[in-house]
Amino acid sequence: MNFLLFSLIMLSLIFILGKVPHILMFSILLSTLLTSILVGIMKMFPWSAYILFLVFLGGILILFTYVSSLSSNFLFTKLNKTQILFFSVFMSIGLILSFNMENNISVVSLNSLNNMDFLVKELFTPMAIFLYFYMFIYLLMTLIYVIFLMKTYYAPLRFFS
Repeated sequence: MNFLLFSLIMLSLIFILGKVPHILMFSILLSTLLTSILVGIMKMFPWSAYILFLVFLGGILILFTYVSSLSSNFLFTKLNKTQILFFSVFMSIGLILSFNMENNISVVSLNSLNNMDFLVKELFTPMAIFLYFYMFIYLLMTLIYVIFLMKTYYAPLRFFS
């Protein structure tokens, strides 16, 4: 688990130092995959991790087609020696620390959350209903906005005549 957290940190560093849009999207996709694996390990319901990954995958595919059409002639740049040295030193120190910390950290037990009845009741509390209603309104408004963007005269990738 510490290795997954360390990999997420390294992917965020790659995202910060990346300049090519395709590498940035690939790092976002890998960090989403690692995050969904962590959520799947920590939660009792792995379907939430699958839904998270599928939503981000759909968004990344749309962004990939949009960015690749805008920056088709963008060349990949090589990393200089200082960046390679920085990544290798940081990764080796982080791996050593993450493997040593596994023995020292006490993991919080989630036995109280393993009760299925408790989790199902918590999903449908009166306070959660307002949150679900807000998410429904937000998604509906987003859908309407996307439908208006799909019209050819409002579209971001419209043809110029």
